[in-house]
Amino acid sequence: MCYFCRPGGLAELVDCTGLENRRAARYRGFESLSLRQESVHDVGTFFLPSHGFTPTCVPTHETPCTFEIVNEQATAFQLSHVTLPRMIGLLMGLTIWTTAFAQRDWRTDALVQRLPSGQAYLEIQTAWESDFASAGDSLTLTVVVARDNEVLGFRKSRLEVRPDVPDSSALSHLHVDRISVPGGPCTVEWMVLRADEKLHSSSLTYRISPSGMPEIADPMVVATHARASAMSDANMVHSGMDLIPSVGKHIAQDQAAAKMYVELHKMDEVVGRDSLFLLAYGWADAQGNWDAAFTKYKRLTAQPVVPVFESLPTSATAPNVQRPVLKLEARTKRGDVIVSRDVVLAPRRHPQPSKAVQAGPAPLLPSLDSFVELGDVVRHMHEHLALATTNEQSTILNVLVPEGDIARMKLYVSGFWLERSSSLAEADARHRQFLERVAYVNEMYGDCKQGQGSMTEMGNIYLRFGKPNTVVKRHHETEYYPYEIWHYHKAGRFNNKRFLFYAPHVVAECFELLHSDMLGERQNEDWLAQLRSRENRLRVSESMENRLNPRDSFSREEPEDLFYNPR
Repeated sequence: MCYFCRPGGLAELVDCTGLENRRAARYRGFESLSLRQESVHDVGTFFLPSHGFTPTCVPTHETPCTFEIVNEQATAFQLSHVTLPRMIGLLMGLTIWTTAFAQRDWRTDALVQRLPSGQAYLEIQTAWESDFASAGDSLTLTVVVARDNEVLGFRKSRLEVRPDVPDSSALSHLHVDRISVPGGPCTVEWMVLRADEKLHSSSLTYRISPSGMPEIADPMVVATHARASAMSDANMVHSGMDLIPSVGKHIAQDQAAAKMYVELHKMDEVVGRDSLFLLAYGWADAQGNWDAAFTKYKRLTAQPVVPVFESLPTSATAPNVQRPVLKLEARTKRGDVIVSRDVVLAPRRHPQPSKAVQAGPAPLLPSLDSFVELGDVVRHMHEHLALATTNEQSTILNVLVPEGDIARMKLYVSGFWLERSSSLAEADARHRQFLERVAYVNEMYGDCKQGQGSMTEMGNIYLRFGKPNTVVKRHHETEYYPYEIWHYHKAGRFNNKRFLFYAPHVVAECFELLHSDMLGERQNEDWLAQLRSRENRLRVSESMENRLNPRDSFSREEPEDLFYNPR
C-alpha cells in the first residue's frame, strides 16, 4: 500500500511552520513554477572532461561545476531511513499558491543519475498544464521516495504565483527535484492535493544499480537548452548546461530530431584515463536491432564522468511510434563492448496544434503605453533576452515573437516585471529604469548593430548588471587590440567581477567579450596572448600550448595588471 493510501493518510499530517519562506522564481511558457527547497543543502562537485558544447565553466578535470543536493542526514528532522509513523508529522504544511488555474495533464518521471563519487540520486520531474478556468485555490505537492516501510527521502516545494498576472490562457509548467538514494529497489510516489481534493497521484518503481561499475545513466530527452547562468535553477543544470527535459521522454511525431543528454561513468577504469573509446547511439528498428540509417558514432576521451549531449535525427516511423527504443553502447578501440543499454521511451505523440491565447485580466504597465507598433514591441522583446531565464528566452523567441501578437507580448512584459517586483508601481518603475538602460546601450554600443546596442555583448552585460564601477579603455594601443576592462564591485549575487572586451577586427566592429572571471561567462586562459596577437607575434602552436598550460606567474603586462588591479 502506498504511503498516501495508509489509514489516516495525509489527513493526519501536521503543519511544519518552521520552514523559511522563499520567493518563487516563476517561469513562463514551458517553464518551472517551483521554489527552491527549504531543506539544508550540500554542494556536490563535478570534475568534468572536455566535451563538444559550451559549459558554464571550462569543463576540465581541474574545474568544478556544482549542483545542489539535499543532505538528508543534515536536516533537523533526520529524514534518512525513518519509518512511516515518524514521517507522518513531517509531510504537510508547505502550500503551493496558484492563480486561478485549472491544473491538468500531469506527467511524472524520474531519472537515475550518479555523482562522480558513485552516489546515486533520482532526478524527479513533475510537469503539468494550467489555465484560468477555476477560482483561486491552493495546492500541495508531495514527492516521497520509499523502500518497503522506510522513507528514503521526500520533497515539498512552495510555489508562489502572483494573483491576476496571467501569461496566457494555457501554460505548461515543470518542477524538478533531486533526491539521493542508496542502491536497490525504490518507489517514487507523487501526490497533488487541492485542500481535500486529490488532483493527481502516481508512482513509479526504480532499481538503483550498485556503484563501482561502468554505467550509462538514464538518458534525458531535452526539450530546450542553453548555457547555465546565475539565474538557472540548480536542479536543471547538467555539466554547465541549463537543460529542460521532455518529461516522460516524449518525442513528437513531427520532430525532425531529438536532443539527448546522457552521462557515462567509469569508462576510464576500463580503457584508461584520457584514452579513446567509442559511443554508438541510435534508434532500434522493429526487430530491436540497430537501425543503420539512424545510428551515430562519437569518439570520446575516458574520464570518471563523460557527459554527452547530442541530437539524433527522427522520421515519421523512426523511432517506432508505439515503442520507441534508444540504443546506447560504449566500445573499446578494438570493438569490445564496455556497457550497453536499450532505453524504452514513451509512445510518440501526435503534433499538438497551437492553442489560441487570450489576454488575461493582468494590468499592463503604464510604461508600455508608448509601444504601439509591432516592430517596436518585437524589438523590446529581444531587449529582454539579456535578463530572461533560459525558459523565458525560449518563450520569447519560439512563441511570442513568431506569433506577432502585440497585446500578448505587452502582457508578457508586464508579467515579466511584476514577477520581479512586489507591486505594480515597483514593476513599472523597474521597467522604466530598464528602458533608460536600453536607451543608453543603444546610443553607446549600437553603431555596430544598426542601433540595437542591447544585442551586443557590451550591451548585454550593461543591461544585466548596470553601470560598471570602473572602466579602463585602451582603444589606441599599438601592441594590443582595442580593449576595455569593466569592473563590478557586485554583479548579480557575485562580488568583485571583471569583464574584458576587445575589438579583434578593429574598424566598425562590436567589442566582444574575450574573458571574464564571472561564473557562467566566457573564461579564456589564453586571453592575454589573443589580445596582443594584433602584431601576429604568436604562432598557433604557442597559443594552443598556452591554453593547455595556463601561466602560473604574473606577466606584468599592462592589460593583465589592469585586469587584476582595476582602477
